Amino acid sequence: MRETVFIRQNEQKWAEYEAYLNQAQIDPDHLRQMFVHITDDLAYARTFYRNRSVHFYLNGLAQRIFSRLRRGYRQSFGQVLTLWTEDVPRILWETRRALWLSFGVFVLSFAIGVVSSRIDPSFAHAILGEEYVRMTVQNIEEGDPMAVYKASPPLIMSAGIAANNIVVALMMVLSGVLTSIGTVFILIRNGVMVGAFQYFFVEFDLFWPSFLTIWIHGTLEISALIVAGAAGLVVGSGWLFPGTYTRRQAFQRSARRGFLIFLGLIPVFLLAAFFEGYLTRHTEVSDELRLAFILLSLALAIGYFVLLPWWKARRGHFESSDLREPLPVAAAPIAFTTIKNNAAILVDAFRMMLRHPKYILAFGLLTSGVVVVAYWIANADGSGFRLGYEEGYAEVKVSSWLDGLSFAKAPLIFSVEAAMLVLLTLAVLMALRREMLLSPFPVHCGRWSLPFAMGLLGICAMVLWLSDALGQLRFLLFPLPALVGFWLTRLYFGGKHVGSLLRTLALRSLVRSGLIGAVLAVLYTLLVLFFDSSLMANGIEFFSWLVPANEESLEVYYQSVQALLSSFALHAYWSLAVLVGAFRHFSDVEAEEALHLRQSIERIGTRPRIRGLTRE
Repeated sequence: MRETVFIRQNEQKWAEYEAYLNQAQIDPDHLRQMFVHITDDLAYARTFYRNRSVHFYLNGLAQRIFSRLRRGYRQSFGQVLTLWTEDVPRILWETRRALWLSFGVFVLSFAIGVVSSRIDPSFAHAILGEEYVRMTVQNIEEGDPMAVYKASPPLIMSAGIAANNIVVALMMVLSGVLTSIGTVFILIRNGVMVGAFQYFFVEFDLFWPSFLTIWIHGTLEISALIVAGAAGLVVGSGWLFPGTYTRRQAFQRSARRGFLIFLGLIPVFLLAAFFEGYLTRHTEVSDELRLAFILLSLALAIGYFVLLPWWKARRGHFESSDLREPLPVAAAPIAFTTIKNNAAILVDAFRMMLRHPKYILAFGLLTSGVVVVAYWIANADGSGFRLGYEEGYAEVKVSSWLDGLSFAKAPLIFSVEAAMLVLLTLAVLMALRREMLLSPFPVHCGRWSLPFAMGLLGICAMVLWLSDALGQLRFLLFPLPALVGFWLTRLYFGGKHVGSLLRTLALRSLVRSGLIGAVLAVLYTLLVLFFDSSLMANGIEFFSWLVPANEESLEVYYQSVQALLSSFALHAYWSLAVLVGAFRHFSDVEAEEALHLRQSIERIGTRPRIRGLTRE
């Protein structure tokens, strides 16, 4: 069927659907019927008109219907169980190759841990830690090798273990964002650790007692960790293998699948933690009963993670699931001629960073590299500050970077950082200019000037100087970059000078910048916590094998990474804040001058043609 015929046959139905969605009162049954019909049309358009506008139109309409269908919808307990009875088994079947790959990586790592412990008896000391090994040896000498499982009250022990396992699983899933490298690293690390731990008891002729004790809870726990590794691989597959989707669409689909798997694993981790806290400690129970419990747990894990998805797929439960999943609509150009609140401004700032990564994110990383070079040059002649480093490990602390960023302590690093913030601000303005080319309405663009650049350099240096002067009170400066972006945008795009500065310092602008500055402060804190997390530490440690093993080379590596991440956190925050100030300027211009309204009025009575506009 030709596309025009398909549209002509269904356009009246689609128009009725759009009109119905605008009503205040909607019948849920009719809405469900609409969703079924529109997804049928979407599946047809996806098959025959994949790159045509009707495909994207139907995808957007399907998303609108689905969002309205779920609005205010209360689920019963039986419907909540659908996640574990339908969604997770379906995703596990569709991503079964990732599950088998995760299982293979873990088994291979487990074997490496066993073989390494057999070859080198000190290997377990390095993997498990000297203190834990010493405690376990003491328990063995006292006649109770499994005393470690009896040391804490059951409830406290179960809660701590459940929290730890859920965090590790979440780290595996989040590591999939880094093209699954982090996921594989965590899988290998846990597999080697479990193998070394199990073989440690073999050396003391305690294999059977340790096996019957450890695997009472370990069967479900390790099975869930392997599935969590598969979830991380699924998340990363969207970046690596987008297939017929765009890379962004593929990542959105894969991330959704990975996190649904993670949600499905939470009850398994809670159950395994309950076993470890309340059952593992009872080593006096007969061997037969404990072995039967382990086999039952193994049957439960294999049955749910492997056999149930296979059985449901064999019965045809998953045949049309992919056709019912609307894809994200391609992002529209950012509007510069609409009035926006703080939430919309923040969303547009993030969209700008994603739409122009080479001007903002990549350039921010490049300028951070320049700062790292300045850091080592300053340290070579003793005019800089030293980041924390001790025994082959450096912990990323952005606060220590800001504390040392002082003109008195490190004039070279301070000056280079100020210059990099200037270049970053200019890159943000260039990205705004490129985005304006996609705008349906013309926006005035200014020109570069030497006084403009020199004034910008002075502003950036002043911000850094104030940050050092305020010390622990530097959080008061979080709104300042937004004010800088607001004023610079007025100068560059609005052609205003003294008046624009006075308007920037007006009470209303200060209040608005203060509110958005508080949000930016929270986002900056979250970024700092991420760089300071064990997930980032594991990633840094993973790449340390590329560095020669001598202490001097490791110090250079760890301090360079710490300086790079600390500077990048500052640059990312600065870029986001400048963008927020810029979009605040455009919103205020529309509120004051109504450019969009004026141009819309001028278009009344015209209709679009292939070239230009023509009067009706």
